[in-house]
This record gives sequence, C-alpha cells and structure tokens, in this order.
Amino acid sequence: MRPSLSYLLSYSVLGVVAASSDDTASTCQALASALPEYVFYPETDTYNASITSYPFIQLRLTPNCIVRPKSAQDVSTTVKILRDTGCTKFAIKGGGHNANVGYNNIEDGVTIDMQSLNAVEVLPNVARVGGGALWQNVYDAVEPHNVSVLGGRIGVVGVPGFLTGGGIAFFSPERGWSCDYVVNFQVVLASGEIVNANSTARPDLFAALKGGQNNFGIVTRFDLKTFPQGPIWGGRTAYAPEAATDLVQGFTEFKSGEYDPYAAGWTTFRYNGSTREVTPITILWYTKPELAPGGLGPLTSVTPKQAGPPMQVAYAGEFARNASRSVKASNSNTIWATTTFRISPTIVGKIYAKWRELVPQLCDIYAYANPASELTFQSLAPPPGFGSHPNSLGFAADSTPHKDLVFLQIIFYFTDSSASEGFNNALKEFIKAFDDLAEEEGVKHNFVYLNFAAWFQDPLSGYGKEQLKKLKRVSKRYDPRGFFQEQLGEGFKIFKRNGWGNWNHH
Repeated sequence: MRPSLSYLLSYSVLGVVAASSDDTASTCQALASALPEYVFYPETDTYNASITSYPFIQLRLTPNCIVRPKSAQDVSTTVKILRDTGCTKFAIKGGGHNANVGYNNIEDGVTIDMQSLNAVEVLPNVARVGGGALWQNVYDAVEPHNVSVLGGRIGVVGVPGFLTGGGIAFFSPERGWSCDYVVNFQVVLASGEIVNANSTARPDLFAALKGGQNNFGIVTRFDLKTFPQGPIWGGRTAYAPEAATDLVQGFTEFKSGEYDPYAAGWTTFRYNGSTREVTPITILWYTKPELAPGGLGPLTSVTPKQAGPPMQVAYAGEFARNASRSVKASNSNTIWATTTFRISPTIVGKIYAKWRELVPQLCDIYAYANPASELTFQSLAPPPGFGSHPNSLGFAADSTPHKDLVFLQIIFYFTDSSASEGFNNALKEFIKAFDDLAEEEGVKHNFVYLNFAAWFQDPLSGYGKEQLKKLKRVSKRYDPRGFFQEQLGEGFKIFKRNGWGNWNHH
C-alpha cells in the first residue's frame, strides 16, 4: 500500500508523538509575551502574507503562530522558549523555496519566518547578508559596487537554504560551490548562544554548515566573499519539439568536451500535459561575454529555435530577476527530485527517452490536475582545492565532479492537490528508473544534491560515510540534547529516528 501525502506528513509515522495543540498554544503565548511585536496568529495580515509568500501550493501550511524575528537576539529568544518546552515542533522559513512539505513550514506548530532579517551590508571584499534575505536582495546591493557573489540563479530563492545545501551559482564553473564563498556564519545554537563559525573559530561547525543545512543551528548572518564582476552573456532559448534529440546530443557533447570554466546553465525538456508536446529549453550564461558562446557552442548551435528574445549581456542580478518571474507566477503544486551520474556517450539520451516514454502516461492519468513535467540536466561545481577550507559535500580536492558528473532534476507541476499522492509516488518511480539506467551503464553516482532532493532521498548519506560521521560529531558537540533533530519538524536529518521518538546516534 502506497502512503498518502497526509500519511507522509503525520508525525506518528515519523515515530514522534506530536505536541498537543494546548502545548503549542502555550508556546505561542510565551513567544508573544517575550516578543510581542513579532508573533502573529492566523487571520492577521502578517500571518497571511507569510503563508501566501510560499511559491508552491503544498507549502502553505498553517502553523499555530508565526515568529518574525528582527535580530539574532530575537532568534535566540525564540530558540530558548522552544527548547524549554521540550516538545513544541517548529519550522524555519528562509526563502521558502524548498519543495518538500514541512521542510520550511509546519502544520500545528511554530514557524520562524526569517524574512525580516534581510539586510545586506557591502564592505570591502565581503557582503554581510541577513539570514532571511533573498538572492535578489543581495544582487541589488552588491552590483552597484561592481562586485558579485556566488549566489542563486533565481532571485526569489532564499540565501540560507541555498548556501547550507551547497549552492550552484552563475560563476560556479570557475569558482566552485557557493557555500565555499562563505567566510563566516553567525549562528544561533540550540543553547540560544549566538556564535561565529569560520576557518579559525569553530572550524568544524563552519565545514558542517556547508552542506549540512539546519541540523546545527539557525544561521542569522552569512558573510560572503565578493569579487569584481561586470555583466555576463546569456539568456533563455526555446527550441522546436523536433530539436529535442539534437539538444540531448548537444548537451552530451558539451559535457564530454574540453571543460570551459566560464560556461554555465542548464538544459531542460518540458512536457505539457494539455498539449502533449515537449518543449526543449536551454538557459545558459557565459561569464566572459567577449568570448561567448565559448564551450556552450554544442548547445547554442542546435536548431530549429522558436522565436524569442536574443541572448543578452547583463548583470547576473538581471538574469536572476528574469528567472524569478516564472516562479512568482506559479500557482501550482510543485515537487521535485534529483540524481547524479557520470557522463557517457549514451546516458543522457537513455534517461530522456525513458522520461519521454513514461511522462505522457502519467499526465494522462492525472489530466484533471493540469499536469506538466520538466527534466533538467546540469553540471556540478568544482570542489574546494588543496589548502582551502573543506565543505561537507564529500568530494576530494583532486576530484573533478564538475567535469565528469551530471545531476538531473525532475519536476512535476499540478494544480489539483488531490493528485499529490500519485505524483509523489511517480517521483520515486521515475528516479528509480533513471538510477536503473545509470546502474546498467556503470555510471551511477551516490551524490544527491540536497537543494533538489525529495523527501524520500538521503542526500547527507550521499556525502559518504566519513562525512556523515563528521556531521554527527558536530551535531553532538553543538546540540547535545538533539533539539534540532527532535523538535525541528521535517528536513534532512543527520540522525534517523529509531522507533517511537528514539534517535539512532550510531
């Protein structure tokens, strides 16, 4: 019997007895007493605005109250009150872009909405970014200074989840993972203590936060390394349906050819369940505009193209703003998953063919939900080199995942929430089908990009056993009572629940 979405959301399934509504109401009262101007209840304008700010329908849960802290001290106060209850469940919302239900909002608990902590201060070589900022906030602040950051490629994506999940940026092919350009995290620990984590102060926590997400604390400020940067070349191109096969081959040639550190972007195939047509799409950037298209040639040369705006030269922030428009306009359920494989002459074509075979059948079954699907292929970022401070993603300094590996994202969009169970089950089945194809070719890789991972995946284990052991040690050191393991509702946890509320710390 397959689980329903409500079953998946049930705390009893996760082996935890949820706090009673009376307990949560008391917690909200305690929070409102301590932070009277920053706690909001249902039916208030601020509460409703927070809920409707989530980009996808399935994320718009209804917590008992929402806390909108305006300082690290406010976050500390909130953490102490939640911790002292010993049972009240909570969620943390940065940008709210993670598509997994319960990962950034909660039903019948407390949601900490960080969006008031969105200030960006630009200093020489560093941008200090609040723990609730969106990437558009950051680009708009830094670009007038002719510098940039390793930030999200969609402006409405939040800074905290993106960076603590790794992060792939416009400039990642040349500069690496976005998390590796964090020079300092300001963090509220489970104790309520406000600390810094960097290469000299708490370096173990510094590394753990670069890929370990919210298992260790709540980041209230990110200090990001900036670098001189002017406009880049790029844009979105849609192709005629008959160009799909050539685009698959073009992406394979791009990945198999000489590595170009200035070539970035992704290749997408979108299936419209209503028209039953596939639209191939590329969203590409070349960060040395005078040399464009450079290594992107195998993709930009594909024809026939649909009519559309030409490629342009603009700042990264303008590209991020343009990419946000489709997300802002979304009023659907949106779920996704990911997997990773080594490039080969045939693997992208095989995966595309399997998706093209299965997705029309699925969309026909759930035609009433106005479904669509996207299959996207792109590159990973280079690992930090020798002598650099490590992250937690598990790639050795001398490895070349940026050259050898491809990660895909499969997305389902649908407007009728009654189809949630079917599409969540399908997501698992599609990933299994893709993994089976990669296994048959001997090109499967264990890495699972956390920011695109689905609820049923285990990205932290994908970092490797040694990295997972390090993350567990850091968790025990900075959160010995397991506050973020027990009371933080959903998420990719370091420790697995073992029975009714007991955590497996082995």
